[in-house]
Amino acid sequence: MQKSITKSKARMKRRMEGMMDRKVQAVNKRLDAFELRVLEPPAPSIDLSSFQAELASLRADADAILSTRTIKPQAAPTALADDTVLDALFSGIAEKEPMPTHTKGKRHRSSRTDEE
Repeated sequence: MQKSITKSKARMKRRMEGMMDRKVQAVNKRLDAFELRVLEPPAPSIDLSSFQAELASLRADADAILSTRTIKPQAAPTALADDTVLDALFSGIAEKEPMPTHTKGKRHRSSRTDEE
């Protein structure tokens, strides 16, 4: 019986040691994960002055591109158009009446003729 008690105590001791080892491993695992998160180097910070310089450079490039694409319209020669209008008014062309567009191309379809 003494031997059985001794074996039982030894088994219990091994179980306790195994359980304690598993708990210690779990705690160590959590500590490692915590250390990785806390001690992880922060994301590289952006230097504001270099960012502003880069932005100014991009704006200058965009302005240069946009300024080369701008086409300035040239004034159309209005003297020729003015002369054409004046010539039409005073040459008698404007006095002739054009044919009404609603009668152009239509034929008289009545069975009566103009002679009746």
